[in-house]
Amino acid sequence: MRCNDLLRGPTKICSDGDMDAIFASAFLIKGLDLVGDLRDILRFPRPDRLSGYVVRDSFAVELPLSKGVVYRGQVVLIDHHPEPARVEVYENDCLVDRCVVDNVRSVASAVYIILRDSLDLPQIALNILRSIDNIDNAVYETELDRWLHKAFFINKMNDEFRYLLVKYIINDEWCKIVEWARKQASIYDQEVPRTVEKLVGRVKELKLGVVYFTYNAEDKYESAALTPAMIKLEDRFNIVIAIGIRNNKAVSARIATKRDIDLIPIFNRLREKGINAGGRKNVGGARFKGIPLDSAIEQLRKAIDL
Repeated sequence: MRCNDLLRGPTKICSDGDMDAIFASAFLIKGLDLVGDLRDILRFPRPDRLSGYVVRDSFAVELPLSKGVVYRGQVVLIDHHPEPARVEVYENDCLVDRCVVDNVRSVASAVYIILRDSLDLPQIALNILRSIDNIDNAVYETELDRWLHKAFFINKMNDEFRYLLVKYIINDEWCKIVEWARKQASIYDQEVPRTVEKLVGRVKELKLGVVYFTYNAEDKYESAALTPAMIKLEDRFNIVIAIGIRNNKAVSARIATKRDIDLIPIFNRLREKGINAGGRKNVGGARFKGIPLDSAIEQLRKAIDL
């Protein structure tokens, strides 16, 4: 397979921290037999520090140049946003080779398809991978889908769980992943619903049909609650924005819609103003460099032109 041929060279991985990227990174380590201390092989840079972050001679999992990172040496990007899923080889910031992976729903599935023969996953692993695909597409069909989704959001601010999952995957400890997700989901169910109501109660109008709320980006429960709060508000409004606050400054904005509205032009206009932004038609986000909340709100208001 041609894509398999492109997964040669790098021995380290720089990865986004969401669930499908975690699994994709673990599949790379497992399928390519990458050797060394896990924290030397694999890095999860913080989203708020991506601007200017140097990825050197590594795999870049869901970390395209559009996120503000800088490539040095040979970098192999594996991504599926925007579609199609693909493997791209860069020499510094110059694209030199490319291969498309058809009919996949997450970057984890893309890596699995390319390295399937080396991975040889059991059925329980394939069930988990199906859940990862579902979660990345905001589909929650099974209890396992919901457990994994909740477990991620209550832990996403802490890298320890990422390395724990990678170890479980490398060691074929699939039952431990299911048990970890079940226990974490129970904690989520105790803490997050009341936090969702608190965030929804903060909603303010940005412009007609568009609302926003703020959340504490350093609070694990508010960070976990922002997505369900947004989903709840998306039933009532055309576009919903969650603005993350750290040290009384705006550091991020998540933008989403359930309507037939293409958000990509919004991300493009934000980038034209020097703001790191991107995503899919219905969901995405932006990163601010710790600016006053009023300034972030004004930038978002100007970028949204319905």
